[in-house]
Amino acid sequence: MCTDFVINVGKAGSVNGRSMEFAETLHSKLFFRAPNHAYDQRLSGPEFGFTWKGRYGFVGMNVFDFPICVDGINSMGLATGALWLPGTQYQTITQVSRGLSIDNFTDWVLSSFATCEEVWDALKHGVVQVGFPKLLSSLLPLHFPVHDAKGNSIVIEFLEGRIHIQDNPIGVLTNDPPFAWHLQNLRNFVGISPWDREPMQLGELSLNQTGHGSGLAQLPGDPTPPSRFVRTTMMVKNAFPAEDLDDATNLCFHVLNTVDIPQGTARFRARSGHTISDHTQWAVVKDLARKIYSVRYYHSPQVFSVELDGVRLDEMNGKQFKVPKRPNSIDLTAEVKETKPFDD
Repeated sequence: MCTDFVINVGKAGSVNGRSMEFAETLHSKLFFRAPNHAYDQRLSGPEFGFTWKGRYGFVGMNVFDFPICVDGINSMGLATGALWLPGTQYQTITQVSRGLSIDNFTDWVLSSFATCEEVWDALKHGVVQVGFPKLLSSLLPLHFPVHDAKGNSIVIEFLEGRIHIQDNPIGVLTNDPPFAWHLQNLRNFVGISPWDREPMQLGELSLNQTGHGSGLAQLPGDPTPPSRFVRTTMMVKNAFPAEDLDDATNLCFHVLNTVDIPQGTARFRARSGHTISDHTQWAVVKDLARKIYSVRYYHSPQVFSVELDGVRLDEMNGKQFKVPKRPNSIDLTAEVKETKPFDD
């Protein structure tokens, strides 16, 4: 279960927020790739013969120490990431030289393109055929949001063996069902408003709201993908507009708070019989204009960030960086002790 969205700040640019939910601990770290890196897929299988030389460097998050990203931003301000979509059916590889394994899809997009239009054009013209290794066939049903520094957003899905690319007019994506269904489902929530509801008169009885926020009374609060899609859309569209990119980054983290899943609140039984729980393992915010990648982990609200333009990617190529999970807070005790009391 993941949530992805974008907040636009007019001519200043866009900021993309994303959460990563999973049951098994992913051990994610920051991962770096330099421009001009040569990519091959020898570990993916003989049907994946597509090779390429990256044009752009990027930073993102990996999983299980694998040298690939599941989310990231490149040096041109293009962002993408992998989100779960059960029922996904990838393309059939008919030309080995064009075969791209789905676990390399995020790296291919981040290393190769600067805009959503370029991604769309490459997929439309069949530069790659996207499939999956047999060992991963049931493990990686994925779809992908893509956002660029120009403020464009698209969604890429693989349904019934075909690729589907759609403009994303609201910049939000979660999980199952496919994206088009979620857009139609928003019709069930047209009455939601950031404004308090008017009092209601029933004969001689006058009824007022119990507290502010009654316009959001129909807003679903559960962690299912349809509910998170609606909740995120309404938060992004009804929050006061961000004044600048710093404000947008802050707003992104506030929106991410509304879809955060504490461990233990979304449980299910594994095949082994053990109880496991999807939970928000990390959340990232990507400033597409300034190429700043910010991350926080489940165990701490502290945010850590990397400014991509300030990193020597040639020296960091292929390296992982373990982000501190502490501190939970900044201790001000010493400063408070040294502060002189205010005059009466």
